[in-house]
Amino acid sequence: MPRQRTIFVSCGQLSNDEKTLGRGLGAAIERHGMKSFFAEDVHSTGALNTIIFKAIQTCDAFLGVLQKRGTVTYKDYPKSERSSVWIQQEIAVFSYRMFLEDRALPIRIYSERGIRREGVMEVAIVNAIEFESTAEVLTDVDKWLEGREFEEHPVVARREDLFRRRMVTAADEHWLLLEIVAAHTEPGTAISNAVVRQDFLSVSAARGLPERESEPLFDRVHSELHHWRVLVGISDGVMIGRQWWNVVLDELRNQGRRI
Repeated sequence: MPRQRTIFVSCGQLSNDEKTLGRGLGAAIERHGMKSFFAEDVHSTGALNTIIFKAIQTCDAFLGVLQKRGTVTYKDYPKSERSSVWIQQEIAVFSYRMFLEDRALPIRIYSERGIRREGVMEVAIVNAIEFESTAEVLTDVDKWLEGREFEEHPVVARREDLFRRRMVTAADEHWLLLEIVAAHTEPGTAISNAVVRQDFLSVSAARGLPERESEPLFDRVHSELHHWRVLVGISDGVMIGRQWWNVVLDELRNQGRRI
């Protein structure tokens, strides 16, 4: 069964109307079998900013709503309506993530009519949809969520299923090795086995594992990941199989790792 996807909801929370819209968007997302992340729902003792950045880093899609926040005046320019600066910054972070990962992810931005575009919104290739009432947003979101962007591609679904089958017996040390390889490489590139071994032993030592135990542990984990065809040997180096790259990164992020 495909994993449940998460949509990051970037919506104002200053007024009750804004919060109501955010909850309405979350309800629409859940009706379509997905999860929503809305900052108002966070009740963790951790730093909220850290939680938000992690959610942007791991979400499967982004939904933003820009609403009027007040009038600003720039020298030699007419007065204009400004939206939430924070929401535009979240859009910028998500846009940078797509650039960094070199892949497109579903993104939908709504902008209340009359708002001045600032920052990344002036240059980002995001076709913001203008609206007059929040009812328009809720109606259009339903259509978006039913669209082709959210259809489960059969090849991707099968790939994720095959990956989970390969990794069903994987332990923390397997994910650690994949994390180290991913940290050194990009899709289709390899890293020296000697470098990977040294980093694995170094991290293991920092965790309190003696070298006499970490060396055979590395050899076993390295061999098993090759046997599962998740790692591929290239000359004297190693790489994550190209078909598994995004699946591996998604799983590492879901585990809260640093990649």
